[in-house]
Amino acid sequence: MQEIANEAIIEIDFMVLDATRRRVAQERAFAGGQSKACFGQPPHNYVPAIAFESASDCTIRVIVQIGKLIHMSAPSHPKPPTCCVSSAFSIGGYHLNLRWTDTVDTTTTKPIRYPYLNALRGLAALWVVVVHVAMMPQPRMELPDWFDIYVTKGVMGVELFFVVSAFSLCLSMPRHAGEERPQLGFALRRFFRIAPLFYLMIIVTGFFNPADFAYNWKSIAANMLFIFNFIPGHGYQTSVVLAGWTIGVEMVFYLIFPFIYARTRNIWLSIVALCLSLVVAKVFSMTIAHFVADPGTYSLLSIFYRAPIFMFGLIAFYATPLLKDRPDKKYIGAALLASVPVLFYAVTSGPLPFIDQYYWEGLMFACLVVGLGLCPIRPLVNPLIAWIGEISYSVYLVHSPIIVLLFPLYKEIQASGMSRLAGYFIALGITLLCVISVAALTYKWIENPINEWGKRVAASLAGRKQMALVTA
Repeated sequence: MQEIANEAIIEIDFMVLDATRRRVAQERAFAGGQSKACFGQPPHNYVPAIAFESASDCTIRVIVQIGKLIHMSAPSHPKPPTCCVSSAFSIGGYHLNLRWTDTVDTTTTKPIRYPYLNALRGLAALWVVVVHVAMMPQPRMELPDWFDIYVTKGVMGVELFFVVSAFSLCLSMPRHAGEERPQLGFALRRFFRIAPLFYLMIIVTGFFNPADFAYNWKSIAANMLFIFNFIPGHGYQTSVVLAGWTIGVEMVFYLIFPFIYARTRNIWLSIVALCLSLVVAKVFSMTIAHFVADPGTYSLLSIFYRAPIFMFGLIAFYATPLLKDRPDKKYIGAALLASVPVLFYAVTSGPLPFIDQYYWEGLMFACLVVGLGLCPIRPLVNPLIAWIGEISYSVYLVHSPIIVLLFPLYKEIQASGMSRLAGYFIALGITLLCVISVAALTYKWIENPINEWGKRVAASLAGRKQMALVTA
């Protein structure tokens, strides 16, 4: 504690300070090493509980925000004018330069976006559409062998989603440290991010169910409660929503993620988590046949089989800041990006050593995530792809019903006599135009507004830890 102007004493919650220090250090690393906070002028759209600039491991420049995060108990001091109070002192190993600034409502402050992560979401969504345009029609669209492999492996877009999802969740977790009920805040934000549009698609299935999923009160309840990943059956583990099985996997991972994150605070512990998840996946695959009638399908769609892919996202998260400050980071990033096509060829060519071939996809996409973070290249990281990444969840959920509705058009294209490649690209172009248009509308009018409202609800219910300003 330190006495400053007007006999005010500041009491600092150093748990909040340390959590914020970690968050800003991570964001500095992921954003290219540039400080995300500066003395006197916080950057646009970034107002943490304490913003600071780290000069070394133990020297921190701090700006304390007034308002929801600061409570001034003395009625004679309603709020210091901007920048009127400043002081410097050392406590708990930190050297602090304090300065008051204007009141800021942090519940509505938007988090920093990383264009390369949104670009990866966009690429994953597009790749899934690419494969489904070719594979969902009956008969499927035939393509030349040299091109078909890149199309049919679009199913890997789901694994890219999983890796990016785990990476992004790690990036978002430190902001919950300032909440009184961080687990509740995390759970509510994830629920409002996923549930509203998913529930809308459940309703749509009631009117349009081309896959003939079991659609009854039991399957609907399982889907709405997000427990369907554990229940075998058509319309249960598969979801009643076309391609919705991945949502069941994601939501179960959200449930266990805070536990995993709390125990994997560095790259070595995240590697341990990967190894443990591989062991669990192996035991699961060896024993599941004793419990379900169709163990192959059940295992393929299960969180137990998919969990190791998420662990590669954690490894990528902790690897990025270790490499970000290196002077040769762009060369390292370029090398990691160059490894991606090599790994793709290896994964698609045959068995690989040490672990199941499927899990090598996690390594491939971890290299892609870290590589783009270190060396973002314009063809992959650009405003258009990043925007598609912003609406990628809508793209994913609406694309399958739209493809089914376009089946008659695909048949006409297949019967037209044009070359297979030209026919496919025409079908893909029309599909993307329809999917992106509908996704943009659902994002603007449904997904994003409810998500933003949900963030405010989550912030309110989770509460904020306060740093108290009291008079002596």
